[in-house]
Amino acid sequence: MLYRMIHSLRFFAIALISSAFSQIVAAEPITLLFAGSSSTYWNDFPREVAKVVDMKFIGHVGATVIPEIVGRSGSDIRVYLEPGFNKYEYGVKPGQSFLDKIRDEKPPFVVLQTVCRFIMGDDDPTKTGEAHAKAITAYCEAIRSAGGEPIFFEMGWAKTEREAEGRKRLFDLAVKNKIKLFAPCSMAWARVYREKPELALQHPQDNAHPGDAGHFLNLACFYAALTGESPVGKLPRTYPVWPHGKYEADEAKMAAFKPDTYQAKMAKWMFKHMSMRQTATLDDATATYLETVARETTQHVHEQLTMK
Repeated sequence: MLYRMIHSLRFFAIALISSAFSQIVAAEPITLLFAGSSSTYWNDFPREVAKVVDMKFIGHVGATVIPEIVGRSGSDIRVYLEPGFNKYEYGVKPGQSFLDKIRDEKPPFVVLQTVCRFIMGDDDPTKTGEAHAKAITAYCEAIRSAGGEPIFFEMGWAKTEREAEGRKRLFDLAVKNKIKLFAPCSMAWARVYREKPELALQHPQDNAHPGDAGHFLNLACFYAALTGESPVGKLPRTYPVWPHGKYEADEAKMAAFKPDTYQAKMAKWMFKHMSMRQTATLDDATATYLETVARETTQHVHEQLTMK
């Protein structure tokens, strides 16, 4: 019982520390802008994050959270810094860059897709990962110059030692950039791999994106990171997901599909996945386990960040 009390008080203290940068309780909607590619937008992830943290966001309790995303499929977000880069698929106006959007629209929170394999050198001409680290640092500086706060979306679904080294580098990068809000999704996945290797976090026909259980775990990490509360028992056990693998689209469903505000801003080819969405259901024991992993992993990371 004493351990539980200490555990709860420690988590509450982390929430207070994390909210130190924003003491004003906002009544107006706040924008949560994601920068990333397919593992970020899969399952309409920004929209689903906004749904679970809506009205509970640290420092903005009572405010509606508006999700947005900028980027393109299949690439490291470092490419937004390449001279003349104009290959965005969603999230920017014609002629506008990611840095322009930050400067002009001043989103209060920007989620940066920080990826283990990218900081290890994949998709980087130098093969050192330095370009990813430099880009993330440049984005953090731009976000703060515009009055916002960067958030790290730690991403990495593989099980290798190289992935583990990537997590260490991403944490060091978070320390360097004084990150207050960190969703440790890859760390949480690694713990589940160790403890419950039989639990499929990815779909057997899709080794690139989070599967149904992995999506739930990521949502739980964001809930813990962005609300400062425990996600245990807070997330719905039945939730929308996109189909995995190859499938034939239902033309009638596609014709009847009416995108919401978030979806309407995305590339039209995504409407196939959106219109064919399904629902996934986790049993309560599995859901509670994943929420507990998310809570404890997020708490541990926040404790480390606040000590640096």
